[in-house]
Parts: sequence; C-alpha cells; structure tokens
Amino acid sequence: MSGASDVLASTTAASSSPRFIEEPLNDEQPTRSRLSNGTTSRGALSSSPATLRRNQSIQRFNTLNPNAYWMNSKGAWVTYVCLIIMVHLSLLAMPWFGTDMAWTLTNVIHGVAMYVYFHHVKGLPFDSTNFDPDCSFRLTLWEQLDDGKQYTDTRKFLICVPIVLFIVVSFYTKHEMAFFLVNFIVLMFNLIPKLPYLHKKRLFGINKY
Repeated sequence: MSGASDVLASTTAASSSPRFIEEPLNDEQPTRSRLSNGTTSRGALSSSPATLRRNQSIQRFNTLNPNAYWMNSKGAWVTYVCLIIMVHLSLLAMPWFGTDMAWTLTNVIHGVAMYVYFHHVKGLPFDSTNFDPDCSFRLTLWEQLDDGKQYTDTRKFLICVPIVLFIVVSFYTKHEMAFFLVNFIVLMFNLIPKLPYLHKKRLFGINKY
C-alpha cells in the first residue's frame, strides 16, 4: 500500500506543477515562455534579432559625428569629381569663354567653394547639435573630417584634387603669367588651411568665433 500511495502522490504533484509552453512568434515579436496556468515566467522576455540590429544601428549613428564621415560614403568621391566636370562643361559651352578662361573659372569656382565650405563655415553639412558643441560651432568641416585624424585617404584625396586641377589648368592656359598667378593663389588658399600644423588654429584670429 505504501508503494501505491507514493506513486499516486508523485503523479498528483507532477500534474499540479506548472509546465513551460513555448509560443511560436514571428521575428518582430519578443520571445516569451508561458506557464500552463496562464502566467508568464519572469526573465523570459528577450529581444528579437531584428530589434537588436535596429537598436545597434541607432546607437552607432548616435555615437558618430555625421560631419566626420560623410566623405567616406560610397560614391562621395565620384560625385565630387563629377560636379567639377559639370561646372567646367557648363563654362566651356558658353561661347564667350575660351578654353583658358573656362579652365581658370572652373579652378576659381572650385577653389572658392572648397575654401568656404571646408575652411570657413562651421557645422556643415549636417546638424551636429546632438554631439559635442565643438563639432558644430567651433570646428570647420575640414577639422571634423575623420575625427581630426591626419593623412587619411579622404584628406589625401581632397588635397590631391586642387593640385591636379591646378596642373591641368596651367597646361591649358599655356602657363601665361596672369592665369598662373590667379590659379596659384587659389591653390594656396586651398592647401595652406589643410596643413596639419594649422589644424584647429586661426591665423590672426580670423574665423575664431
């Protein structure tokens, strides 16, 4: 009799103890385990892989300064060169501009735009108010590129473009003194601010605030 009562007691305890039932859920819902009595077990909630990936992407974007890495985006270099070519072709299509004048104007327009955009205006092209204030209000775009690291591929590219453009313009203007002086001054205005020695420095207090 004692053996039969033990078996009966164990069977009753097993039937009364809660059992875990796994609910099949889609990829967008959190996975949870539910007890047979309808309650949810503590600590069983977990995020789905899609939610984790989305949260990691948001966190990575919030920790990076968009100003520092936009030139590393796919196609940014090609777009930059294509814009220069489009400006030159537009000037060359005008009948009152010769080849030498069209190339010189291309170099001047590019040089002025690069100087203003990279070395004068601060906080462009993206709003960096959610980041450190220095990135938005005190540093130029050139100083923000690659978080201020020198001799990166992007910085080398942006240094080589004005030099190559100056060489091409000098060839098509046949090294005439007037064109050469104008193009050389434009080149210096684009190269000197890019020197590592002048990083985060303001000559004569210009553009300090």
